[in-house]
Amino acid sequence: MMGASHAVSGAAAWVAVTTTSPGFGWAPLDAVGVLSGAAVCAGAALLPDIDHPSSTVAAGLPAGRIVAGAVSGLTGGHRKGMHSVVAMIAAILLAIALSFLTWTPAGWDVSLAVGPALAAAVCIAIGTKCLRIARGWIGAWIVGALAAGGLMWFLPDEFGWLPTCIGVGFLAHLVGDTLTTGGVPWLWPIMPRRPAGLRRTVVLSRIWPRRGSFAVPILGDAGSGREWVLSILLAAYALWGVGGQAVRLIGSLAA
Repeated sequence: MMGASHAVSGAAAWVAVTTTSPGFGWAPLDAVGVLSGAAVCAGAALLPDIDHPSSTVAAGLPAGRIVAGAVSGLTGGHRKGMHSVVAMIAAILLAIALSFLTWTPAGWDVSLAVGPALAAAVCIAIGTKCLRIARGWIGAWIVGALAAGGLMWFLPDEFGWLPTCIGVGFLAHLVGDTLTTGGVPWLWPIMPRRPAGLRRTVVLSRIWPRRGSFAVPILGDAGSGREWVLSILLAAYALWGVGGQAVRLIGSLAA
């Protein structure tokens, strides 16, 4: 999948997980959690591509291309280790670890979630830039810093959903890439080969395109027309869910 498709799928996935209408409500949240989480999840859905020096993530982070090159070397290249269950679990654990990075201003009874706010700022900035809500990185980082900083300052208890949000975004990315011809090495570092006697079987070669990678290639190649159609549908769904929560929030503030 292309970057914009990943970002849209992350936002849509968060709406589905956290709302009962139009979603499934597996982990229901208030309107603020849905709205802010959708922005974070859009960026989190781009994180696996830190293994590619030309990705949106690498372009936006300080020394991002250097970091991407190092990650690529450690994980075997693009669509290798960073596109696996192991990497997803590591990202969730890192988000949990960041929850312990807090600051309690003098005279306050509540600690500010500095670590989660930093993670949220990065994800929001990446998603904002990828979806062209902000045209340049300076604008994207301003949006990310203001949104995450505002949550940290005014709603310091709001970040309890962050590890789940990172996991949902990461999973949305893996599922999206699985739907393309390249597939994803879900089991990395276990990278099994196709059975020798079945390597030329048409169906097997499509669902097991290369060593260790598995695919359900209903979208074809990344960037295909089918992918863009799906992205449009997901964008409409995400906007529907986010719009409903925005109305709900405005109503509660006006009451």
